Amino acid sequence: MGRIIEIPFSHNLVEFVAEKLLEGNDGHDLSASCVVFPHKRPVFYLRRVLAERLRSAFFPPQMFSMDEFVAFLHAKTTPGRTPIKRLDNVYLLFKIVTEIADGPWQKAAATFNQFLPWGLKLARVIDELDTELVRNERLKGLEQIEHWEPEISVKAGHLMHHLSCIRQKFHAMLDEHRLTTRGVDYANSAKSVEEGNGTSFSAIYFAGLFAMTKAEKVVIRHFLKTPQGNLVRQNDGTEWEPFQEMDIWAKKQSGVEVLRVEGNPQSQHSRTAMPEVSLHSAFNTHSEVVGLKDIILKEKALYEKTAIILPEPEPLIPLLSEVMTSLSADYNISMGYPASRTPVYALLELFMNLQQNKRGNAYYLKDYLSLLMHPYIKNIRHAAVEPAHTRILIHSVEMVLSSQGKTFLALDEIEKMQGIFEQAARMVEGQTSTRSFEDVLLLIHKTFIRKIAAVKTLANLASCFEEILSFILRNSSAAHYPFSGEFFHSFFQLLDNIKNSLLRDEAFSNPRDLFGLFRQITQGVRISFQGIPLKGLQILGLLETRCLSFERVFLLDANEGILPSVMSEDSLLPLSLRGALELPLHYHEEEIYRYHFHHLISSGQKVHIFYRQTEDKFRSRFIEKLIWEKEKSAHRLGLLEASPIELNVSLSPTAQFKIDKGPEILALLSKMRFSVSGLNSYLKCPAKFYFTYVLGLREKERISEELDLTKAGEVLHEVLKQLYQPFEGRGTLGEAEYAALEKSLPQVMDKVFSDKLGESRGENYLLKKMALIRLKRYLESERDNSVGKINVVSVEKSLSCSLQIKDGTMVQLEGRTDRIDRYGKEYMIIDYKSGRDLKKHSFGTFGRVFNSRDEMKENIKSLQLPLYTLIYQRAEHLPHEEVNAKLISLRTAKEALLFNAEIDRKEFLENVFLPTIKNLICEIFNPDLPFISDDSHEEVCQYCPFPTFCHKSTKTKNVT
Repeated sequence: MGRIIEIPFSHNLVEFVAEKLLEGNDGHDLSASCVVFPHKRPVFYLRRVLAERLRSAFFPPQMFSMDEFVAFLHAKTTPGRTPIKRLDNVYLLFKIVTEIADGPWQKAAATFNQFLPWGLKLARVIDELDTELVRNERLKGLEQIEHWEPEISVKAGHLMHHLSCIRQKFHAMLDEHRLTTRGVDYANSAKSVEEGNGTSFSAIYFAGLFAMTKAEKVVIRHFLKTPQGNLVRQNDGTEWEPFQEMDIWAKKQSGVEVLRVEGNPQSQHSRTAMPEVSLHSAFNTHSEVVGLKDIILKEKALYEKTAIILPEPEPLIPLLSEVMTSLSADYNISMGYPASRTPVYALLELFMNLQQNKRGNAYYLKDYLSLLMHPYIKNIRHAAVEPAHTRILIHSVEMVLSSQGKTFLALDEIEKMQGIFEQAARMVEGQTSTRSFEDVLLLIHKTFIRKIAAVKTLANLASCFEEILSFILRNSSAAHYPFSGEFFHSFFQLLDNIKNSLLRDEAFSNPRDLFGLFRQITQGVRISFQGIPLKGLQILGLLETRCLSFERVFLLDANEGILPSVMSEDSLLPLSLRGALELPLHYHEEEIYRYHFHHLISSGQKVHIFYRQTEDKFRSRFIEKLIWEKEKSAHRLGLLEASPIELNVSLSPTAQFKIDKGPEILALLSKMRFSVSGLNSYLKCPAKFYFTYVLGLREKERISEELDLTKAGEVLHEVLKQLYQPFEGRGTLGEAEYAALEKSLPQVMDKVFSDKLGESRGENYLLKKMALIRLKRYLESERDNSVGKINVVSVEKSLSCSLQIKDGTMVQLEGRTDRIDRYGKEYMIIDYKSGRDLKKHSFGTFGRVFNSRDEMKENIKSLQLPLYTLIYQRAEHLPHEEVNAKLISLRTAKEALLFNAEIDRKEFLENVFLPTIKNLICEIFNPDLPFISDDSHEEVCQYCPFPTFCHKSTKTKNVT
């Protein structure tokens, strides 16, 4: 009979198995022996240990993961079976359940998309039933619908009621297609060995297995009945339920020996010293990674004997970018990373969003630009255009489309916009022709957009995505991005599986259904990284550490809910039904994680455990138990205190942005024309004036469905411009003219909104309706108060005049009025405001000259109306008493007048306002006064487009 051998966690399991294989074996042929591990990774380590011991060529033992071994056994009795793909598995189940009468899954009532999440659960249930050897007869009475959640009881109850029939038909379809599943492999292998069809080895070692399925237990017990059978397990003296069950086997099976090996200081695979454990509390993933980096750089150790353990894959990319780039060491990743988190999937998501959000042949420009701006696309190489020029083309596309107003455009409309290609050609100074830029955009449209627009089946979609990804690899720098090989390889495999699936030719009339199915399929895909498991620092998931030992261990995310993970009750097999079928319950899963956590901690020499400590996150119960056990053993509290991770962050006030006015800046200022908006900008913040008017920077325009108040104001101004222009210089506005204004308002509104904002949908539609109401109200108000009194002198008139400041320097002042009316003897300059509050724009006259900007900003809200009045009076050589100005709120139709009858206009304009303006302009020219940032008014900074340019030097403080 065989043996159950228990060794301490401090032993190196792989080296122990190697030693047993070599006992009594004088030659180098171990091929008659067999070793089975829980997973594939320990096989590489065993092969290396044997090579180091034998130091010459040898025939290795047959080595398997448990899944491989079971598939090996199954293939010997039932050859020629192919493992079924996950998608095909669900598709076969879909075909079965849609044939069941009077159910929610009948063909007319459900699509494959709707069934897919249920099908995945159903496939897992059937697979588990197979591995746990649950006979179909035990499923006959599953009609306890009251155990299921109300919102899913109908569908779950239907599946469970017919589970026996579904499972039977599913197995029959597998046989028909000569396919197999993991569960079928396990069930048939267990049946085969019970019938005496096992395989003979000179010795077989099942090493490192813990919790096992019923099928695994049958297989292992079969081999333990032979003298060649050995089961090697590791323990720390804890009474684990799976090991207790193994001991019961030994008692029931006469002759199976249970051998417990104690630690041996002389053994090269044994360590007697207790591990040194350190706890580290952090406040987020980034601080965990930074804390790990500080420790790993400080401690000197062999990276080949170091492992970083990630219970979940989320910290992987931060870890690689923050830590591994700082180490001059090789590393290997042996854990699955979600495909949906990769840049390749992000690109495919952009393609799908573009197609499913389009309206007819018109594409939503935000989606279109997001696709073109993706690094894989905007760096495309072309025969006539280098990648740098392709980027310029894409940015030209963005600039032109963002400024044209419409949110939906067809591809042929974009291709006809010559301004795109002319602007790109200007930016490269003739190095590339406009025709070459046109060719590149046509190629992008053809390759990435037009082809995918016609897809109807999964096979079409997979082929289209395959062509796109292949094109990108050949014609861009995508292959040089980190992990591109693994990412692209995994997606090519996925697309190939889709093209060969049973569902490949199923047609979808709605693109959303097709893309939704692809998204669901991708959610279950994990990226496998290509590496050498025996080389460099190892980055592993917790279950990848099984059977392995490392001298130094870093465990991240040791938080409750992650270690162990939160287990939600399966909606198809509630707890009561799992218990009735003798299936593993949730606490079995927790015991598995607890066992491997203990093994990981106990098998290392130095162990660093990181966790996040916040209001809603706290450390794992495994850590609490570890602390309690150490304190109990030492009879002392506070034995294992966590050290907080500190990060340097800025808490001190930031330095003021400042730039001196050198000769180049002064030369620019001497050529500058000073507008009303420019002077207002300097009044609010000199730095903003410098960025906008000296450097000529502009805020990037963006396409958005959200209501843009600035754009709304522009639209209202344009409507009023087109309304009043026909009456410019045509005499007094009477009843007939106002009737004509009101009649033409809807048509003008439609035209302007169409030109500026495209289709009237969503918020744009509401804005249009609101604007129509407000402008009607404004016209009615003006008609009631001004009919027969005003003449429209000009609409959107540009004003300018020269002004001499100190030292005889001449500057040019300029502005642009919304409208100028002749109202009796007065010329009235009108400025429209789309908001309600005119006070923040209004101007109160003052009685003294201000000498500095600091004085002005506290007393002057806006220079606009008096400056317009001054420029117009000087440009037209009018008496001061004949020029006035006012603000009009288009929202309320209320007005705010600049001058009332009590103000001496000439005195104010010539002797108060004009000297103040000269002082302000002189300050702009003053080389001793640098352009500085002014954050004294919070609103100015809040809406400033240049916050990142005001980076400031800071002091730092340690924060935990």
